[in-house]
This record gives sequence, C-alpha cells and structure tokens, in this order.
Amino acid sequence: MNKGNLDEKRRRAGKRPAPSAARRAAKRRVRPAVRAAARRARAAKRPMPKPPARRPLRPAAKPTARPAAATAVSPELQNRVQQTQNRFADLESKAQLGNVYNAIGEFDAQLVDLPLALEALRGRGYMHSEQLEDRLEALEDRWDDARPRVEAALQQHVERLDRQMDTMERQVHRLRPAESMLRSAESALNTLSQRIEAAETAVSNLYSGMAADLYAIQADLNRAAAMMDALDESPAIRLRDAEGPLLAVKTEWQQDGKEGPEGMLFLTDQRLLFERREEIVTKKRFGIFKAESEKLQELMLEVETADIESVEDKEEGGFLGMGKEDILEFVFSANAPLSRARFHLQGQDSADWAAMIKRIQTGEIDDDRAQEYMEELAEAEKTAVSFPTQCPNCFAAVPPPPRGVTSITCEFCGATILPE
Repeated sequence: MNKGNLDEKRRRAGKRPAPSAARRAAKRRVRPAVRAAARRARAAKRPMPKPPARRPLRPAAKPTARPAAATAVSPELQNRVQQTQNRFADLESKAQLGNVYNAIGEFDAQLVDLPLALEALRGRGYMHSEQLEDRLEALEDRWDDARPRVEAALQQHVERLDRQMDTMERQVHRLRPAESMLRSAESALNTLSQRIEAAETAVSNLYSGMAADLYAIQADLNRAAAMMDALDESPAIRLRDAEGPLLAVKTEWQQDGKEGPEGMLFLTDQRLLFERREEIVTKKRFGIFKAESEKLQELMLEVETADIESVEDKEEGGFLGMGKEDILEFVFSANAPLSRARFHLQGQDSADWAAMIKRIQTGEIDDDRAQEYMEELAEAEKTAVSFPTQCPNCFAAVPPPPRGVTSITCEFCGATILPE
C-alpha cells in the first residue's frame, strides 16, 4: 500500500466527523436512577386512588304474591332473567373503571422501572441511543402534567356511572320473567355497556399517545437488552475500548446464495460480525429421529465497517406481500477477509441495518452516544491517530488501526506496536 493510501485511510479512521459542539456542550443530565428514585418517592406520597366502592341500595320491596291461577313461567324467560342479572353484576364491576385504574398504575410503575433498566444497560456497555434518556425525561414531564387531569376525569366518569348503575339496579330488582320487562332491561343494559366503554375510551384518550411512546421505549430497551445478552453469550467476541454495540439479529449466512450456517449477526460502531450458533444432528435413530447432536458456536466473520464498500437491502420471495425475506448483501474492500456476503435477517428490517451502517460510516452515529461515554470516545480517537506510520523494528508501513485498538502486531516482523 503506498503512502498516499495509508495517509488517506489514517485520515478516515482517526478523524471521523466529531460530535457536534452543541452535543458536547449539552447540560449534564440527571442519571436515570436518580430520576426514578425521585419519582418513586413522589408516587408514594400521592398514589393513584382506587375505584370507589358503590353504595349498596336498600333492598327492594318483595313482590306481591301472584294469584294461584297465574300462568306458569317458561324456562326460557326464567333463563333470560338470570342472564340479565348476571350481566348487570358484570357491568357493575366494569363501571368502576378498574381496568383504567390498573393501566394508570402500571404506567406509573413503568416510569420508575424503565429508567432503571436503561441505566443497567448503560452499565453493561450500551453506549448509543442517547435519545432514550431524552424520550424518557420528556415522557415523565408530559405524564406529570397530564396525571391530575386523568384522575379528575376518572372520578367524574365513575361518579356518573355510579348514579346510572343505581337506576339500573332498581330496574333489575323489579325484574320479572315477562317479555316486556326483559326487553326493557336488556335495552337499558346495552345502553349502560356503551356508556362504560365510552367512559373508558374518554379517559384512555387523555394518555393514549403517551402510552404508545412508553411502549415504544420499552420495545427499544428490550431489543437492546437482548443484544447485550447475545454478546454476553459469545466467548469469542470482545468489544474494543469505546466500541459500542448497535444491532443484533438471528440470521442465516447464505454462503451459496440460498442457504448456509445460522447464527447471530452483530453490528457495532466499528465492526460487522457473524457468529455461528446452531445445533447440528450428528446421529439419527431409524434414520429419522435425532439421537445425538452438537452445538456449534464460532466467530466466522469479522469485518471493519470502514471496509464495507456497499450494502444493499432488499426483500425477496413471499406471496401477496406476505412472508418476504429481508436480505442484506455486502461488498467489502480488499482489506476484508472476503469480498462479498449475503445474509437473511430473521425478524428485523434490512433497511434499518443499511441505514445504520451509513450512519456509522459518515460518523453521524457518534452524535448518538450517551454522555457518560463521550470522554472515552475522544480518548479512543486520540489513540487511533497516535500510532506510528512505520514499524519501529523493521520500518514497514503500518496501516492505521481501527478506533479502540490499543496495540497492533507488525504483519512483517511480528513486533508489537504501541501508540506514541
């Protein structure tokens, strides 16, 4: 490799676009665990009230005895009376809007648990998605503003429904196995059921947008946790200094264009890695049933993201828009261990992976780092450009190491080269 190419590669490896000045100068954030503790303390002082218990009505007067010659009541009408009474009892429980109270209580609990889960992920080395802190803080502020309105609306709806239930209860107490009375009671119950549903919807609409944001944050944290778990399960993958994991997915490396080994595909802000993880049947009973098997786990591919020359995302197969396969096709530079690779992603969008790789290669991804990892990023960048351009032992040209590497071995004489 000539000196001009080495210098250009060193420039690209060590001087990626730095995080913006505004990003670096951002205010110091309160740690998620601190915010969670404060929220838990506030919630203990003002817990969400429980649904009020309905005041029991005084028992209805017993019906006047019917003449002895009265016509016998049909079993069908008697059954409808019982069904009406059962339905009233069911609506009596729903009218307290207990499901809404429970949902709001769960919302409160998640706003304590999710910041703690995020901080735990940060402690495990999840360096990116800094906007998760922003999203959580914004959601907490919105919920604190909306919660009093939600409580007030709940109380108003429950009180209104309670009065309507009193009226319905009197009608049920007077109910007799007569067609006209049953039709009237059934119609009233239908109306009451619609009013309960309308009340639930009205209250839920006050925070439905926030609930959707909460679930989206929870899904992002779950994916990040699954990725960190998958990395922890690998004996071969060791992250470099300041190297941040970004994506992980179950995949098939289609080495012949159609099929190949299955495993996990990982993307960090430095590397693309494929680790084979599959169970191979080594012996069958009667030629059909698995008798013995072997679990294979090995790192089969490791490519620097700087050596990805192109990546193409596509969807293949399927029928009427269903069952399509997400495919990633790579072309690598001459420095990579192979020239091309094709992967079938299982459960993730290949377009998201292609977009993330572009963000890595432009340096945009560094703006997405959590604040606590910014300092070590700067140190890693400084180290990357401080290696000598020639081996101190044999004077061979030394390609610039990837960011986060703290020592390299000369490919000609085997000497260990350290930053200057």
